Amino acid sequence: MSLNFKRRLTGLQKKMEETGIDLVVYGSCQNFQYLTGLLVDWRHCIDLGSQVDTVFVPRKGEPILTLDEASSEQATHTWIKYVRVLKKGERYGKLIEKVVSDLDLKGRKIGLGDHLWGSTTVEILKAVEATDFCKAEGLMDHLRMIKDEGEIEKLRKAAQLTDEVMEAVVPKIKQGVTQRELALEVENQGKRLGASDVSFPPTAGFVKSGSEISTNPFTYPKEKSLEPSTSIAFDIGFVVDGYCSDFGRSFYFGSPSEEVKEGYEALQQSVLETVDKMVDQSMRVCDLFPTLERTLDRFGYGDFLRARLPTQNLGHNIGVEVHEPPWLSPEYDEILRKNMVIALEPKLWHASEYYLRVEDIVLVGSKKTEFLTNFDRKLFQL
Repeated sequence: MSLNFKRRLTGLQKKMEETGIDLVVYGSCQNFQYLTGLLVDWRHCIDLGSQVDTVFVPRKGEPILTLDEASSEQATHTWIKYVRVLKKGERYGKLIEKVVSDLDLKGRKIGLGDHLWGSTTVEILKAVEATDFCKAEGLMDHLRMIKDEGEIEKLRKAAQLTDEVMEAVVPKIKQGVTQRELALEVENQGKRLGASDVSFPPTAGFVKSGSEISTNPFTYPKEKSLEPSTSIAFDIGFVVDGYCSDFGRSFYFGSPSEEVKEGYEALQQSVLETVDKMVDQSMRVCDLFPTLERTLDRFGYGDFLRARLPTQNLGHNIGVEVHEPPWLSPEYDEILRKNMVIALEPKLWHASEYYLRVEDIVLVGSKKTEFLTNFDRKLFQL
């Protein structure tokens, strides 16, 4: 299933028309990947990248992509027709002058995106003689919010890999293992199964029943061995084909009390009931927290949800970045739309007793929302 780059270009240029921006320039960042399709490593080691890997998008017409000679093989992997490679010995400022000339800009308002080198910005300023600059980071948020079919397949693949990692890690949860060892096992299993990277550092947070009360749930030392009567909350995510996953599950090592056992069942049930209500245009994203909260209140666990999520932030969209807007919080009132892909992440925290986490990636549908992560919901006691 191919990615719809024409939709992305058209949507960006429409936003540029609305805001009066004549040229948008992105360095090797999330929007660079989204617009060009190139998996340039922008997630870390930015200082080791090249200032030349940049895309120039005019308000009308075709974009121009510039690449460093070391990245020139990438030219065959992009849909963009006009690719300029900086040859050894050439000055990048001269290449930018040529790009700007070929774009034949009619105006002078320039949108600057992420990961642009300062020297690149200076050369653009010289070439364009711009009189007005603005931020361009969020110009495609409205496009990235709704996934096309190709993106959905990539996210589905990332979710499936994440389920497989969790299945591989559970047998490693034994007395004596540490939080650090489990986090390393998560990362190793993900890369073994084909992930290019983790989308954030994985965690396996221990909370021992009867521990000292603290304002921080995770006081259990990272290098201390796992003991019975301990809840374990995993938060893991991977990058697969340039798209991210974000997933969480909890387990209990030992014999849980009825409160803990029923709390986890209530948390899982609240997720299922909330997702049942999540269809195209059924509610705003800010309504998701109170929807789930009402279910947990019915089961008697609402206070433990509010203890961990006082900001009422229940999650976020997900795509080329692990955290994408809109966030599922009171500050965002966007309507749920078909083909949003959302990481829903409620937690229950009873200080000194347990910390429970359930996080799933879901695909909003027109009549039914689909779970992309499908790890066993009943497995809890280990």
